Amino acid sequence: MKIILFFVVLFMAFCGSAQSNISSDDLTVLIGDWTGTLTYMDYSTNEPFSMPANVTVKMGKNENQLMLFNEYPNEPKANGKGKVTISRDEKSINGNPLISRESLEGGDTQFTTESTGKDNNEKALIRNIYVIGDKRFVIRKEVKFENSEEWLIRNEFNYTRD
Repeated sequence: MKIILFFVVLFMAFCGSAQSNISSDDLTVLIGDWTGTLTYMDYSTNEPFSMPANVTVKMGKNENQLMLFNEYPNEPKANGKGKVTISRDEKSINGNPLISRESLEGGDTQFTTESTGKDNNEKALIRNIYVIGDKRFVIRKEVKFENSEEWLIRNEFNYTRD
């Protein structure tokens, strides 16, 4: 019985670790130009605000990094760049531990990270969700403040391409 239990635990551990990895191959599908929107929670009004947003994705300094060149057509002074970097052990994105990998309908893959930090100067659990596919790319930040049970969508970049 102990041997069977050992193999069940070993199998579950193997499946769990395999599902919680992200590789450079997962990222390469994102290279190119994307159009979409940025929606964020405006804390001054407690209402979501949306605006057009585009991104050009290029390879970074190595195969585990992508550079994001963000463009906001209605607010060009806000244009900027960012990075998506996966760890060498393929278990974190931008330094945040990967907690799940999920296959979605249509062939997209969703990666979720969680970490503790601050948002709006309050301690919070921060969840980043990345949806990666041939025609869809989403980066969503959700926060759950220290004394709350509810998750709030802080911001979401939602991109598509033909």
